[in-house]
Amino acid sequence: MPDRPKQSVLAVQNIKGGVGKTTIAVNLAALLAERHHQRVLLIDADPQCNASLYLLSDQRFEARTREDKARREGNLHDLFHGDVRYFDVVSGKPHGPLRKVSDYLEPVRTCAGGGSLTIVCGSARMFEVQEIAAEIVVSRIKKWLPRAGDAYEHVIIDCPPSISSVSLAALKAADKILVPMTADQFSLHGLPLLMKALREYKKVLDIKAKVAGVVLSMFPPSSDAVQRAKAERYVKEISDLCAAQKPAVRCLSAVISRDEAYRDSFERNEPLPFSGDPDHVRLIDELEAVALEVGLLGGAP
Repeated sequence: MPDRPKQSVLAVQNIKGGVGKTTIAVNLAALLAERHHQRVLLIDADPQCNASLYLLSDQRFEARTREDKARREGNLHDLFHGDVRYFDVVSGKPHGPLRKVSDYLEPVRTCAGGGSLTIVCGSARMFEVQEIAAEIVVSRIKKWLPRAGDAYEHVIIDCPPSISSVSLAALKAADKILVPMTADQFSLHGLPLLMKALREYKKVLDIKAKVAGVVLSMFPPSSDAVQRAKAERYVKEISDLCAAQKPAVRCLSAVISRDEAYRDSFERNEPLPFSGDPDHVRLIDELEAVALEVGLLGGAP
């Protein structure tokens, strides 16, 4: 019997918000489940919980995040919870998670061909975890994932827009990092800062994940000629800046367009690959190109 392919764990990360990070994480997960019949687990590590709000009804989100000791459904905060004390750390006493694996898993969709999308719901209380020293919690997600067994071929983590204890725990669990950026002056300033932070923390905390690429997101459509021309002027500068990093980082040739269809899909709790709308094929093909370039569809990035 051939060996099962190694589980892929992709962290989608930037220290700046508003760059399409959650949109890309959610829609890539849906693409793999719907078009490629893969079993996908999406972990919402952003305290803003936008990935959870994207995929879950208000009722399901409330059920998983309400402050109630009798609540059975788990969220990511429960994975880090456990009254972590200094004594626990120095004595090696186990702390967290408090729930069995199945309590964390919220099925989102079962697709044709055996594909599926499941989410670990986020929590606004993850802001509290960000205040815990990174060395205490950095391995929490990485150590938890094997408890889910081989049920998922892909894990995608939507990281907080910061370098925090939670972000570092996500990066520690990942084998690849995808960095969404907009084609503008902010990215020219922010990219070196992000890469420097990643280099420093990877060394200190023994994070093995490699940056699979920078993807330009919210790219102006061809119908907006002025803004598109402005964005295209930044593409070469950003590509050159990526190449100048040590080690060099790839700027993907695939881009993710700005389109109102994404906003509409959020309001419907339905990522574009689940819509079945032929008008969305172009946008879904862009996601496919990103997945291919970062090695989610086989092969190395």
